[in-house]
Amino acid sequence: MESPIISRHKRRPDKPQPAICLLCSFFTLLIGFIIYIFFRQGTYIHTVLQNLFGLSLPYLPLGGILGTLVRNWGGDFFWGMALCFMLAAVLNPFRHKHIFAVALTVALGALLEILQFYGVITGTGDFFDIVSEATAAVCAANIIKRGNL
Repeated sequence: MESPIISRHKRRPDKPQPAICLLCSFFTLLIGFIIYIFFRQGTYIHTVLQNLFGLSLPYLPLGGILGTLVRNWGGDFFWGMALCFMLAAVLNPFRHKHIFAVALTVALGALLEILQFYGVITGTGDFFDIVSEATAAVCAANIIKRGNL
């Protein structure tokens, strides 16, 4: 019979798992990519895939408030989560890596949106993109903290 300490250690390791954070980053990045491919038209991703590979990508329209949320902010939300998970994996040795990851995700997201707003880089420069990325970072940090990742 195993001791409860050993069996607990097998179920939930005390050491954080950066590989799990990277896996979460990959999947959330993939979800954001899928949103940009199938639920938005005229994006750079569409243009590149059509011009380089000759792909004819279907557009899947979503109606109602859910469609508006997914089309306008879904990609940014999942890409914000991906960035936060990736930063948590990189910052793995730090005790409060989830807090640093949120701060860096929000700062980088805000910087990119400000640069878009002033026309330094292309994009919409939308305030709600910043809100979406910040919300995503907080959600990812909560997963990281509660999941002991």
